[in-house]
Amino acid sequence: MLPDDCALAMDSGRQVIVDSVGNVTPETPETGVYESDHRYLSSLEIEVGDGDGWIVFGRESRDRGVTTTLASPTVGTGRGEQRSWTLGKRLELTATGVTATVRLTNNTQTARETEITFDLTPDFGHVFEIPAFFSPREHQNRPITVEERSSGCTFVGTLADGTERRVEVGSESALDATVDNESATFSTAVTVLPASTHSVELDIDLPAGRRDTPEIKSDVDCPQYGQLIERAAGTLGALMLPCGVPAAGAPRFLAPFGRDSLVVSYQLLPFDSTVAERTLRFLAAEQGTETDDATLEAPGRIMHEKRHGDLPAIGESVRTPYYGTIDATPLFAALFSDTMAETDDESLFHSVYPHAKAAVEWTLDELDEEGLLFYEPHDRPLGLSHLGWKDSARALLHPDGTPAQGAVALAEVQGYVFRALTRFAPLAERADDSTLAAACDDAAKTLVETFEEHLWLPEEGCYALGIDDRGVIPSVASNQGHAIWGGLGSDERVAQVAERLTSDDMLTSAGLRTFAASHDSFDPLSYHRGSVWPHDTSIAAMGFAERGYHEAAESLAVSGLTALSDTVRADFPDRFGFPELMVGFDEDLSVGTVRHPDACIPAAWSAGSVFGFLQSVRN
Repeated sequence: MLPDDCALAMDSGRQVIVDSVGNVTPETPETGVYESDHRYLSSLEIEVGDGDGWIVFGRESRDRGVTTTLASPTVGTGRGEQRSWTLGKRLELTATGVTATVRLTNNTQTARETEITFDLTPDFGHVFEIPAFFSPREHQNRPITVEERSSGCTFVGTLADGTERRVEVGSESALDATVDNESATFSTAVTVLPASTHSVELDIDLPAGRRDTPEIKSDVDCPQYGQLIERAAGTLGALMLPCGVPAAGAPRFLAPFGRDSLVVSYQLLPFDSTVAERTLRFLAAEQGTETDDATLEAPGRIMHEKRHGDLPAIGESVRTPYYGTIDATPLFAALFSDTMAETDDESLFHSVYPHAKAAVEWTLDELDEEGLLFYEPHDRPLGLSHLGWKDSARALLHPDGTPAQGAVALAEVQGYVFRALTRFAPLAERADDSTLAAACDDAAKTLVETFEEHLWLPEEGCYALGIDDRGVIPSVASNQGHAIWGGLGSDERVAQVAERLTSDDMLTSAGLRTFAASHDSFDPLSYHRGSVWPHDTSIAAMGFAERGYHEAAESLAVSGLTALSDTVRADFPDRFGFPELMVGFDEDLSVGTVRHPDACIPAAWSAGSVFGFLQSVRN
């Protein structure tokens, strides 16, 4: 998703992306300083002297910042000639914005003079308008003015919805400011003594002001994976949003997503239940109350995605929020039930039960007469064709490559429904909703009968991917592992599924393939049809462990943990690790270091997978 020579840092819904030399520059269009779906700076270039010939010899993305270390050209032409300067550039996210720091070290025996400059250009564009991240769309007009102040300057942008945003730039260092109608330059002449370092800072306050987010508790006793656990917790902390839930991932999904936050909550539930509690409260506040075909909002429905900024405000995006997900609603009810089982929090019960009840009622209303939950493509501008987690256009295929057509009932969604109904029913009894509890029990029984009768593939020893308008989709895929986690499947058949999903055409050294390699339509570099998604593997591992198939769970967990460990290797200090997905082939190489061309790095549910895998083998 980002070019290999880019690096990023993120915190509290903000991110900074730099190029190979540590700059934000239009020459690399993905770079920028971002907050809440807007890019506020498209240029933040730091130069020393004439800026030519500097060599990059180190870069690290850690502790909410990116540090790039460079050395100046050699004085002479011989081998081992002295490099006069060492330059450190750091862009660090703070509670109010970004601090740009320059550390310039004189490596010679004489005092040296030079000039340090910061060139800034405001942008105020929406992240949806960046072609490297999303499909091209028309850029809106956003007039920008630059106001000079005694301590710096202010970039003032009028967004497409008429609101005004301000970016304050200043410094406690002695910097000279030069501004024009479109940009600002801050500079200073410095004299650096021999073997000494001179530091200069520039502070950039972003429009949202101070932001604070909760930390992830990672007190997990597992020395074998101690470093991986620490990195996963740190990544989830960096992805945490001010609303208390983790963003789905960076760089383009730095926003709350219903399904993603619910999955992460499940992955962390035995270790840090506060993530689930915050997620439930946030999604309850965003729960649908009206019917809107444009956004798929409906009473009781849980959102898919919520974006901010001017494009949603002027109707150029349906994601404010968008309810185009078939699975977040039953997952919400299931998570509420499992969180209550974990915490027995009376306050959570009283505040969230009405919302979980509404989610269950929506689910029951949407079931067909045989107890299945179908969805249809959202045939609207910017709507999704598929509403399960595999939501790319060609995600769902028959083995021969024929696309799924019309209404679709996915295997994993039926598992989520079953988990929600069976685990919510006792809570409904507790709340004296006996009629609803009985409805849940009846619907769950009908679903089990239908699932067993119509979705079992005896020739594969596995359940089917799902059902579409033409009948059963007889593909072997990772979806079926989610159905097992949900509680579907007889013991005899779950044993066969465990064997089938850990066979050579499904299990790789990186984890579970999304689609069997034995099918003609398998593609290891596709987004959802043969690639490996860590969260996908973790849910299957959690499911097999819950059902008592510990050998299969361990096979999945060990492959997943090994691959994720590979993504955070010490020799890749400028990578966050925890990619959204990995390549789906099984070669003699370190799979975790092979970037999938479409992967967001990092992804919250990939970092959360560390904890999901640990659940699967912790006994």
